[in-house]
Amino acid sequence: MAPMTSKTTLTAIAEAAGVSLSTVDRVINRRGGVSPKAEARVLEWASKLELDRRLFRAHLPLLRIAVVMYPPENPFFAALREAFSALDTSMADLRMSLAVSCLPPTEIEAIERRIAEAAASHDGLVICCPDHPRLADALRRASQRIPVVTLVTDVPASGRIAYVGPDNRQIGRVAGELMGRFLGREGGKVLVMLGLSRIQGHQDREIGFRSVLRERFPACRIVEILESEEDRDRAGRLVRRALADDSEIRGIYNVSAGNHAMAQSLRALGLEAQVTFITHELTPVRRQLLRDGLLDAVIDQNPRLEAIRAVDILADHFRRSEKPLAETPFTPFEIYLRENCPGE
Repeated sequence: MAPMTSKTTLTAIAEAAGVSLSTVDRVINRRGGVSPKAEARVLEWASKLELDRRLFRAHLPLLRIAVVMYPPENPFFAALREAFSALDTSMADLRMSLAVSCLPPTEIEAIERRIAEAAASHDGLVICCPDHPRLADALRRASQRIPVVTLVTDVPASGRIAYVGPDNRQIGRVAGELMGRFLGREGGKVLVMLGLSRIQGHQDREIGFRSVLRERFPACRIVEILESEEDRDRAGRLVRRALADDSEIRGIYNVSAGNHAMAQSLRALGLEAQVTFITHELTPVRRQLLRDGLLDAVIDQNPRLEAIRAVDILADHFRRSEKPLAETPFTPFEIYLRENCPGE
């Protein structure tokens, strides 16, 4: 393909847009003196012909993308927020900007209002929120005006153009496989801690976990499913009470936050060597818990990759990127034990 500055290319745009060669030259080289209507036709055909977009992208309107996620008190979402902040500074060439806001998953009304605000004032929405009927309805209404991408945990009935994140059902199955193998042929009672059961990703992890234990490790029995409500202190209190009430618990699978408080409960009761503890996201605190033997396995996802995938999908939707999309929006995950736990 000839470069954008060649006469052949400029002529092709002029013919397709129905304008003169000098009009195309004035638009491409920002010389002015062209009506908005003619300028729009030139830019449209330059895009349709898939020519060097860098030379005309600066003429495109700035797209404002709202990003809604959980607060950074959860280390995973702190890393995700940092990833979006880094992306925002690198997206000037795409003429896209990101506005990140954080709301707790328990504040359904506030999230609902933020969705409505984004639909009214932004060009796209990336969101992590519970699969609550009111939020699904709000997202369906928003998706009629702007493209919506669900992130980390899905809201299937939201009208979204894509979900970006791990396959949470598969992650749960991996956690179940690990638990079954750690507990061995004797098995034992297992406690599951969710953040919120209405978060689709937490539901999917619990379903996957339960399925594998039922299929392959019948000696492992889930005795209770608790909800921390994404409160770390509450998670610690619930686990300590459960362990005190039932001395036969041999495994804990924590789907979300509160790992440090739960580990401290194990240590306070002298059970760190007797209870297998599996969770998610390799934060600095969880690295240390792994090294200390309080955690047995961490299943880790990549927040930076998830942020990039979400932005790539919207850039492709708006025809602002030549980058090929990944074949699947599911992002990979890794398993860490004490022996392969990386440094800081």
